[in-house]
Amino acid sequence: MKIGQFVKAHIREIFSHCDTGDHNEIDFLLDPAYSKRTFGVNFPFCAAVEDIEKTESKRYWTDVYLVRGTRVRVTSQWFESSRPLFFQYLKSKNIEPKSKLENYNPTLTSSDSGNKVFTARSNSRYRGNAIGNAQNLFVRNILSRLGNESFSEKDWENTKDYFSRRCAYCNADADLLIEHAIPINKEKLGEHRLGNLVPSCKPCNSKKRGLDFREFLGDDLEAIQKIEAYMDSRNYVPLEDSEQMRMILDMAHKEVASLAARYIRIVNELFPRSSDPDSDDDQCDTTSI
Repeated sequence: MKIGQFVKAHIREIFSHCDTGDHNEIDFLLDPAYSKRTFGVNFPFCAAVEDIEKTESKRYWTDVYLVRGTRVRVTSQWFESSRPLFFQYLKSKNIEPKSKLENYNPTLTSSDSGNKVFTARSNSRYRGNAIGNAQNLFVRNILSRLGNESFSEKDWENTKDYFSRRCAYCNADADLLIEHAIPINKEKLGEHRLGNLVPSCKPCNSKKRGLDFREFLGDDLEAIQKIEAYMDSRNYVPLEDSEQMRMILDMAHKEVASLAARYIRIVNELFPRSSDPDSDDDQCDTTSI
């Protein structure tokens, strides 16, 4: 269960606790500092509908809840790092989690690679061209071509001017690279739109890798707010909360593997060259390298 779905699954229980149990809890959940300490997020857990500015509207889910006489919307700005904190919060309020933390397996980082288990394939080949590369490239191609937006090198130069020709992350005066603030992949749903392009120095570009800009910047709210203001100025609304888009990209991701497996099977049937009579050559290696 993704972190956004995990939070959504417990909203009604949390607000029910506010209504029938701890009447002061809603005041805490409206407080940004409390949410930062409790959940590790940069927005209050919820905000009164009338207090949400138009520019901030996309930072909150559209569902409206009535809690202790206040109409509120819950923030959508959740990341996997908040999962254990949210789980701990539920336990502290005696709310039974709908998804056990013990069953949660976060993506392994490079520091975990020593424990990573790779599934052996009969046609697995060292440093082969894994189908995962093609799958990811196909998804990137889709996300890079959505809509009809056009922009030029001059527009990119204007973007660098917006950030005073400094790194959008560390403010370094250095050679600048084009960086996607929200990564282009099927998890983060970033796009190759002008509003998602920010200048980055090479060290920040290397460190950030697949992180969302808010995950990467952490407590640097000034830098986060500047990037968000830039996105608003370019009318960029992230797709990050679109489960429907994720479903479409998951379908595309799987179809690439199926298509590759189909043609591998066709070619292997026409030109059998296996040196191992027991090998199953119609399998497609989906292990990323």
